[in-house]
Amino acid sequence: EIPTHNRDADERRQQLIHCVTELREAGIKFKKKKTDLFWDIEFKNGILYIPQLLIHDGTRSLLLNLMAFEQCHLDRDHDITAYVVFMDNLINSHQDVGHLHCCGIIKHWLGSDSEVADLFNRLNRGKVFEINDSYLSRLTGEVNRYYENKWNNWRASLRHTYFSNPWAIISLAAAVFLLLLTFAQTFYGIYGDR
Repeated sequence: EIPTHNRDADERRQQLIHCVTELREAGIKFKKKKTDLFWDIEFKNGILYIPQLLIHDGTRSLLLNLMAFEQCHLDRDHDITAYVVFMDNLINSHQDVGHLHCCGIIKHWLGSDSEVADLFNRLNRGKVFEINDSYLSRLTGEVNRYYENKWNNWRASLRHTYFSNPWAIISLAAAVFLLLLTFAQTFYGIYGDR
């Protein structure tokens, strides 16, 4: 058994990117990328383009075998392992899988979104991998910078809070209009008599 403080340090070192739910709260959108290469991930203008991944009963053993092959050949690139670590970080819960499914990024033949989340969360256990040397390190740096940008967080929060439905937009517009009328009335009340 690994001591808790060492395991926490390993998990922090392996933390590549925030989960889908957290990235969405920061205003990052997800779109399906049209390509046959499932590892060809791209980030542009706040949109994370991820190719579609079909998950079935054999996906777990296929990915585990490919990762084991990469672990045995240290002189080779570890692109599959980098991809699995990336997806493991993106997917923490069934809500994350559900959103990726709605975007067309994940299709699965498993029983539920929770099973897909569990599959990715278990694949990466016990793997030794240096994230900073992976082909995704530049992309994750860009995503993390976007995520940490206060302006992007504020704008996304404003959109979620005030522009999530038509009634919220109408009430915000009415409040701004009433505020402008109050300022105009105050201005003319003070300077109108002179």
